[in-house]
Amino acid sequence: MKPNHYTEIPPSFEVNLEVQNDYDVHKHISARGIRIVTPNVYEVSAILKISLKQISVTGSIDFIVKVLKVTKLEGENLYELHANFYDTNGDREDEVLSFFKLF
Repeated sequence: MKPNHYTEIPPSFEVNLEVQNDYDVHKHISARGIRIVTPNVYEVSAILKISLKQISVTGSIDFIVKVLKVTKLEGENLYELHANFYDTNGDREDEVLSFFKLF
């Protein structure tokens, strides 16, 4: 994948976002990340734990991201977040991104 590529989380996923206030800020940040639309606004540089669940699959897939961009969607009470994978490795990123393609 090319750098600064953001994969959109499909709308069929149930998404839980949890701010990690006490997370060590000196970790590896990836060039790859995700894009998500949410009704909640998060600060740029916030570190989030994301848990994704698909109705047809048991369990969830969890990963950590760092918010790099927040844009309010015009005319709606929604925000688009661009967040890069954080404190992970390329294999785990591939696993998460491949999971999206299954649905």
